[in-house]
Amino acid sequence: MSLITILENKRIENYKKNYRILLEIEKYNVEKNCNWLNIEIKNRVLTGKGTLKIGGKTYPIELYYSPFFIDTIRRFDLIYIRDKNIQYNSNIHLYGDLSLCLYHPKIDKPMLGTIPLARMIPWISEWCVHYEEWKKYGVWLGREIKH
Repeated sequence: MSLITILENKRIENYKKNYRILLEIEKYNVEKNCNWLNIEIKNRVLTGKGTLKIGGKTYPIELYYSPFFIDTIRRFDLIYIRDKNIQYNSNIHLYGDLSLCLYHPKIDKPMLGTIPLARMIPWISEWCVHYEEWKKYGVWLGREIKH
């Protein structure tokens, strides 16, 4: 096992051990910057629901954030747009569970760090704009790394 892997595993262990502090900090930062989201901590998970309005359209947003997700999905975040019209398509940057693919988990993530939830939330708006463009033009016009 490489030194980087050992350090990364230790960092994740510390986040899990001190999950309440991590989630309280994330909650504070999201509430400070995103008053359209209702945020709470339940069962070791930061959850949020709200409606994002962009260009006359509304997008119901649901998000979950926890260091305990890393064991199964290899990231802390699950962010969804709860719209029945949005179907899975790898060209629109969705995972199979319909959660948004907002960043590349290895390339965009800082070494030995995580992406704070408050930094990801503006990316939801960008995703929505690119999705609407994709519906018009059939091409994802946003920055991307092919899956």
